[in-house]
Amino acid sequence: MRRTWGPAPCYPNIFNRKFAAPGKTIVIAGPCSVEGEEQIAKIVPVLKDCGVTFARGGVFRAGTYPRDNFGLQETILKQWAFAVREAGLRTIVEVIDIREIDKIEPYADAFQVGARHCQDYALLRELSWSHKTVTLKRGMGMTLDEFLGAAEYLTRGRCTPILIERGSATHMNHVRWDLSVSLIAAVKGMTGIPILVDASHGTGRRDLVLPMTLAGIAAGADGFLIEVHPDPDNSLSDADQAWPLEGLKTVMDRVEAVKRAR
Repeated sequence: MRRTWGPAPCYPNIFNRKFAAPGKTIVIAGPCSVEGEEQIAKIVPVLKDCGVTFARGGVFRAGTYPRDNFGLQETILKQWAFAVREAGLRTIVEVIDIREIDKIEPYADAFQVGARHCQDYALLRELSWSHKTVTLKRGMGMTLDEFLGAAEYLTRGRCTPILIERGSATHMNHVRWDLSVSLIAAVKGMTGIPILVDASHGTGRRDLVLPMTLAGIAAGADGFLIEVHPDPDNSLSDADQAWPLEGLKTVMDRVEAVKRAR
């Protein structure tokens, strides 16, 4: 058989596979970095009271520049997963290395693929065969076609995919990343895969998290991802975008009001 490839976009499962429509708003919330047991004890009860879908806690040291103590923090992962599950919640854990899936799997009720790994096709293929939810963040330079092409890898397996819009690299200097609300509406018009808005990473600014979350919901997002912290200004990482933990319920209430109005 003669091999053929691009440049025409090709993602047949995106259009042909039926996805279950989400019922309640999908909410992924938690700290950018899990900092220890004291922080866990403050955050998890609030996540439980708010009824979030997945408790997200950063258990990696992974960033733009290499430093000591980067990689999977297994002790922190176990502490976080134990506390979250004791509260009756589900965990979502980011995977950045295909070789660590087996280490993470026992502690993850869902997997997250971050923006920098959105086109790691070997990783996507492996995760697609899990029976778990897999969230896929759009890469900061990816087009709609590239994003859906990456999602196609997940749809070929058994997992339940969820897409996340988290902003693009841009010449604009009022935000860290430029959230694309129009992409949310475009995805909703093309596929039945749930899509979430991530205004925490999508702006990098605490004061823009609420309005841009609401804008994404108004555009059709099925839910949102938000980074929360009991002391945002002193968050170990991404302090500028961390939302006050006590304000999570306010965001959720405002989101439901926008959903009723759309």
